Amino acid sequence: MGGQMNLLAAPVGEAIEVPVSPAVLHAGANARSEGGRGEPLFAHRFAPPAPAAVGGEADWLAALEFAEDQLRFAQAPCARLTLSGPESRASRCNGGTSGPGRPTLWASSRGVEVDGQKLTWARVLSGRSEQRDAEPQVARARDLAHVYHLLDYYGHVYTEPSEGDEWSPVPLIAGLAERAYELGGDPSRLEPRSQYKREGIEMAGSGSTSG
Repeated sequence: MGGQMNLLAAPVGEAIEVPVSPAVLHAGANARSEGGRGEPLFAHRFAPPAPAAVGGEADWLAALEFAEDQLRFAQAPCARLTLSGPESRASRCNGGTSGPGRPTLWASSRGVEVDGQKLTWARVLSGRSEQRDAEPQVARARDLAHVYHLLDYYGHVYTEPSEGDEWSPVPLIAGLAERAYELGGDPSRLEPRSQYKREGIEMAGSGSTSG
């Protein structure tokens, strides 16, 4: 039931539950209630001052969410969202979205367009950073949901490593699981789906990835 309610009903300072649910495993930070048809479970509500070029607060909030989505995609499989420095330049971002009642959004290496109005990456990422600072529990919940999503995806897309293989997905899974623990989650609740996923999560749980 926890994954079916609007978890943002919790007070600002109270930790937000991140259920290990199909919605979270499929959509991560963008998980919605009611099988993906309801309200966002982990949406930022705080709105930094909107640029004059943006039509209104709703469009500005949509642009900030879209920018984060693009960066998370470009930065995968890294579990930490980077909003500053070279990794935040989004050189690999090139996509768009639109929908009923929503602005047309487009991302490129130069920035984000909102209904044709161009905003720099520095501007939108500054706004997203401000949201995360104002609503740290929402940011934590989004980060944890994203890690669960990555663990679910990368926990089954590779073949099982054989003895003597030069590369193994186990360290990748262990690093993701360690990040989930740092965020207060419990990756051991996820379905193993592969032997390497089980080994990676157990490695993180034992603390053998430290150092």
